[in-house]
Amino acid sequence: MRMRSLPLALGLVTAPLPALACGGLFCNAVTPVNQAAERILFAVDGEQVHMHVRITYQGPPTDFGWLLPAPRGVETSLSSELLFARLDQNAGPIFQLTTVFEEGCDVPRSANGGAEDGDFGPDAGAGGDPGVEVLSRQNIGPYDRAILEAENVASLRAWLDENGFEVPDAVDEKLQPYIDAQAVFVAIKLLPGEDSGDIVPLHLSFPGNVPSIPIVPTSVAANPDMGIIVHVLGQARAIPLNYLHVQINEGAIDWVGGGQNYPDVVSQAADEAGGHAFTTDYAGTLGPTIAAGLQPIPEQAVTELAEARTLQGLVNFLYGYAFNDADAMRVARQAALPEGTDTDFFFQCPDCGAVDLEAPLDGAALAAQVRDEVNAPREGLLELLNAQPYLTRLYSTMSPEEMDRDPLFAFNADQPEVPNVRTATQTIGCLESGEPDFANAIIETASGVRVRLAEGQNPQVIRRSEGMTVAMGEAQAALVVERIKPEVPESEIVTDNRGDVDYVGPGGGVKGSGGDSDGGGLLCSSRPGAGGSALGLVVAALVGLGVRRRRGARP
Repeated sequence: MRMRSLPLALGLVTAPLPALACGGLFCNAVTPVNQAAERILFAVDGEQVHMHVRITYQGPPTDFGWLLPAPRGVETSLSSELLFARLDQNAGPIFQLTTVFEEGCDVPRSANGGAEDGDFGPDAGAGGDPGVEVLSRQNIGPYDRAILEAENVASLRAWLDENGFEVPDAVDEKLQPYIDAQAVFVAIKLLPGEDSGDIVPLHLSFPGNVPSIPIVPTSVAANPDMGIIVHVLGQARAIPLNYLHVQINEGAIDWVGGGQNYPDVVSQAADEAGGHAFTTDYAGTLGPTIAAGLQPIPEQAVTELAEARTLQGLVNFLYGYAFNDADAMRVARQAALPEGTDTDFFFQCPDCGAVDLEAPLDGAALAAQVRDEVNAPREGLLELLNAQPYLTRLYSTMSPEEMDRDPLFAFNADQPEVPNVRTATQTIGCLESGEPDFANAIIETASGVRVRLAEGQNPQVIRRSEGMTVAMGEAQAALVVERIKPEVPESEIVTDNRGDVDYVGPGGGVKGSGGDSDGGGLLCSSRPGAGGSALGLVVAALVGLGVRRRRGARP
């Protein structure tokens, strides 16, 4: 069958369980589904760990299944799609390129470049096996969710198959360590009548204090270089505890082409660190900012929806809130429309005359869903975001063979903040004719790395495909590979490649191997104003290209 793209299911390990791992998303019981980039948010609240995971899936709803080993005491509820949109918008890496023309160049009228978007329930006892105890089973939003305790893998497999939870047989050999650790299993599938588009992020909470991404079972359903994006809330910067940390060589970024090869550079850097390393996309105080964009739907609007008796009330709700809110729109689409209605067209243009807006509406039922499935999750998130304002976003990619170790995360208050905006200056010289020499420009990043273009392209660009490097220069993708430990101010430098690239350190001196490092994701700017101002700023790992003049600028 054709493989479909979706992310793996994430979990976390909490003391005292040893490296407890989650499972993955699978398309059926025979063939695993391909998985793309993960997105999760962790928050440790005393001795309680919260995990919000974004579940993305494309395929038949009957083929969707999810299995997660978790500590005893796990509780589940819905999370928010808007949460992950806000995280991407505010913490995702952004690349800004400012162009500087030397004095005397004939600057073209339109020197601004654009940027393109980059990649960047049922009865609790229903069906049973004597070796499986159903601790809880209920409907949560679009899901049939069960929490199971199993004596052995065979009993767990029999229960999952009998109850229609589509988990491939290949995962079985990965599960025994979690049964031995007395873990329970969270299993979810879509309820009858629900569509793949109804999948919503999930919130899990359970006792513990050590966030982790358990990925060992997920190796059966992973693509090469599967992206993993981890957000960790706390009082300080989060660090990988049992993985290395890499500062990437920004000279390998395709600044001119939009910075869209950033995941490829991170993939290569992680491989250079032995396949077990993360980079830091962002670290700083961001909780209140995310919270400000994650407010519940106002109660007055919910009350008006509850009192609505015709589709006109739904239309008012759509234009007032749902069109700008993925969570509210998901609930709105649950409304019963007149038979024969083109649902997609209606929700694109609800007042275009295709539907009688005097048709009946159960506004009270929709309002109840808004309160339970939109506002309640957000109220809990607001508490976490305001109580733990420091957010760290870490990123890596892994191939199946590298998923042999569950990443653990801790905190280090001595590590510096890491901005998500990466800046570089492109200096354009002049030809004898006075025309700008775009082909041989020099790009210098705020992290101190310089690279000269060849025929207008960066010769050091790194690109990968299906886990393999397909194009790169001589430079390494990892500028620095380091080991960061909790409560240790200075990181331990494992590999320093700054002597192998044109690296200009603070003060203008060229740094060789063993040069200073701030231990974060960015090094100090090589000169004031290196980033400059930029036009065309684009969110989600894109490049904004701005133009300014600098008198006497020289490569």
